[in-house]
Amino acid sequence: MPRRQLRPHHVWLIGVPLNLLLAIPCAYPVAFAMLGAEVFAAELGWGTAEPTLVDDGAGIAIGVGLASLLFAGLVVAGLNALFAFRAPRLKAVPYWLAVPLLVLVPDVVYWTTR
Repeated sequence: MPRRQLRPHHVWLIGVPLNLLLAIPCAYPVAFAMLGAEVFAAELGWGTAEPTLVDDGAGIAIGVGLASLLFAGLVVAGLNALFAFRAPRLKAVPYWLAVPLLVLVPDVVYWTTR
């Protein structure tokens, strides 16, 4: 049985709510990545990090942040690939640029306004 092909607007109708829902479990990996980015920027002299974080060891925060963000990114990309590759006429560049934005922007807004 051949695989069913989707139209591009069906991929967008599935992908936008899916990625907004995936922003919920990706909140903590994004928080760890933001923490690692803060420490990394402080090490480069672009800002200041929280002193207790640096005193306790920043390597753990950066390592956990990168590992959890990598795992969450693989899950998000895999779930989107399940149906995005079934639409041959889909303009892939706008869709795959929108995927991380739909996941990261709600999480960054949540953690910065909290």
